Amino acid sequence: MSESDRARTRAVQPAQNRTDSVCAHIQALLSVQARDMQRRDAAIQALQAQGRRVVDGGQTGPDSWEIRDWNTGDELARGDGGIDGYDAVAERLDPDGTWVHIDHVEVESDPRPVTAGIPGSLGAALDDWLSMTSTSDEDIAEFIGWPVDKVRDHR
Repeated sequence: MSESDRARTRAVQPAQNRTDSVCAHIQALLSVQARDMQRRDAAIQALQAQGRRVVDGGQTGPDSWEIRDWNTGDELARGDGGIDGYDAVAERLDPDGTWVHIDHVEVESDPRPVTAGIPGSLGAALDDWLSMTSTSDEDIAEFIGWPVDKVRDHR
């Protein structure tokens, strides 16, 4: 092999294994998610300590809706009167305005990690992959080499 062939071969060889970089990036993303989740859980606990109730739900069809207790999953109300019906029932069930929808529990998120060898667009795609409900904890664990329970705790 000539010197110029050796130089070209060296130039295209990755500095490190690309799979290792992807795994490291996914692990970093999971760590950010875990910290964000801890902050959100602390914010929810603070709201509940103030006597607030965290709810979930909303529109389930063209005019149908539901309201659920976020903590227990219990259905608090269901109806089909559109937004006006939702608002009327929410006001009747929570006349003092103590309910907070989970979507309105705001916490500061950590910046997304930057990993050497991972282009920003690939990092964003990996973040999307982790966020998909079709991506199982088992798939992630198998790929990055973590126990399933550790992945589950970080998601």
